[in-house]
Amino acid sequence: MEYSKLSELYRRLEETSSRLEMTDILVDFIREVPPELLGKVVYLTLGKLAPDYEGLEFGIAEKMVIKALSFTTGFKEKEVMEIWYQKGDPGDAAEELLKKKRQHSLFTTPLTVERVYDTFLRLATASGKGAQDTRLKFLAELLHDARPIDGRYIVRTAVGKLRLGVADMTIIDALTVFELQRQREREKGQESTGRESGTEEGEAETAEKESQTARGESGTNEDITPAEKKAVRGQIEGAYNIHPDIGYIAEVLVREGLEGIGKVEMQPSVPVRTMLAERLSSPAAILEKMGGKCAFEYKYDGIRIQAHIGRNRIQLFTRQMENVTSQFPDVVLALESIRGENEMIVEGECVPVDVNTGEMLPFQMVSRRRGRKYELEKAVEDFPVVLFLFDVLYLNGEALIFLPFPERRETLERTIQPTGRVRLSTMRILSDAGKVEEFFLEAIDAGCEGLVAKSISEGSIYRAGARGWLWIKYKKDYRTELADTLDLTVVGGFHGRGRRAGTFGALLMAAYNPEEDRFETVCKLGSGFDDAFLAEMNSMFTVREGLSPRVRSEIKADVWFEPEKVFEVVAAEITLSPVHTCARDVLKKDAGIAVRFPRFTGRVRDDKAPEDSTTTQELIEMYGQQVKTGV
Repeated sequence: MEYSKLSELYRRLEETSSRLEMTDILVDFIREVPPELLGKVVYLTLGKLAPDYEGLEFGIAEKMVIKALSFTTGFKEKEVMEIWYQKGDPGDAAEELLKKKRQHSLFTTPLTVERVYDTFLRLATASGKGAQDTRLKFLAELLHDARPIDGRYIVRTAVGKLRLGVADMTIIDALTVFELQRQREREKGQESTGRESGTEEGEAETAEKESQTARGESGTNEDITPAEKKAVRGQIEGAYNIHPDIGYIAEVLVREGLEGIGKVEMQPSVPVRTMLAERLSSPAAILEKMGGKCAFEYKYDGIRIQAHIGRNRIQLFTRQMENVTSQFPDVVLALESIRGENEMIVEGECVPVDVNTGEMLPFQMVSRRRGRKYELEKAVEDFPVVLFLFDVLYLNGEALIFLPFPERRETLERTIQPTGRVRLSTMRILSDAGKVEEFFLEAIDAGCEGLVAKSISEGSIYRAGARGWLWIKYKKDYRTELADTLDLTVVGGFHGRGRRAGTFGALLMAAYNPEEDRFETVCKLGSGFDDAFLAEMNSMFTVREGLSPRVRSEIKADVWFEPEKVFEVVAAEITLSPVHTCARDVLKKDAGIAVRFPRFTGRVRDDKAPEDSTTTQELIEMYGQQVKTGV
């Protein structure tokens, strides 16, 4: 498949801010892509080479791209840099340079999607002596055979700035529409077969329609109902939640339909998307929601870890599905000591402890071990951790996520023999609000954030990738009137003045609406930043030319960012707002929800993806609780 077709897709996606139009563009393109190539196309469109948990990165520095463009076009590196800075975008600079290149070759090799993907894969995996020269050679060869518009997207992909506004959930939306259109065509094809059988013309027309159906062509959205879309999307997303490789899911759907999607299973080494909790501000409200009785666990202040314990290896993944096995060799060693003959997937919280007292320490201490390549042994010694396990999702070939929580907990207790470094979470089953409050204070005294309440009903399954009322957080931040901190995504910035001139005076913050896969604004954040952090912010965000299609805002920021960074925020209260878009028109017509007097806690939530931010629905619930209690 020619790469020029992919370039045209990217150009069309870039030119629209409509989510529906973006979905339609992707659906049309899925029809054109050979099934065996679809996974690669999906990865490239998301600006990656593989699912996140494989940790495969392009590893291409801007200096290398400048050298490759210089080598390909005949411009000096200084001239390339000048055009780059003038354009303000590496892709636009590449397109301009390729249009004006000073040296031309009579021989070029066709640029295909396969070749572009495979070349990027070689770039990402090149290592050892001469790896840099090899990367430069491969990249220059791609640019040599690229049209100017191809060069725009090749360079943006290489430096990690493709940014089309397409996320995994956008692809799932497109796959949903594709499958429903294909079903409609099959139905129509069967009707036509019944009417037209027996004539050569009818047989030829039927064959053509069957061919179109297989490709998903000639579909229409007109007769697709919301209920049908929800049902099909639920099946696709359900498979993705337990096997979050969107390229693989896309190929399975196109080749095998929903029947194939139904056969997707959990497997060790492929992380499951984590289950998330809602939040309430009082034990009484939690017990009422849970039917009067539930399990309460310590809410530890650490890094959530999903441990895949195989018979030959152990792998550790964060809630963002980042493989951090190499950063926690002590945890791997501790799990090896309790593994026995079992193959399992367990979840827990990796918590730093004081080597002298054994007391739990704040999250910031364990975060110092993240991303370390050097002096890891010293970091392990200085910042030891304990893994507190609270759930088991898979055991010896059997997925346990559809079992009720009490059964999963019993299996965990029966399978794991606690040690000094691997323990079970502290848990009690309670039905009295006073007892819950006592347990909460006990958790705070132990160094925890609060409690997590978990349903013990027959329906208390593990809802991978979902947030719901089966789990409820109970935290208190005594510095504010709100019962909890918020995790908000940065979507824009406002230029600073006075002491903040040259950096950002405030940031535009947003909550996440998973129903629409969209970030909705809730506040401007301007307090809680020290001078050192303000200086860092200039290089912290990915700047966009305009508002991301995934962001809904009626406020015009001075600078727009890709919704990537999550900040922890405390605030005084939640109010209705005529300008913010969070829960717009839900509680009141022409009004959304706003967070008043927000302050940055100093904690950048690198352990959370933007999609893990506080949700629109959570803020609606928090607003309701606030009104109910007269806060």
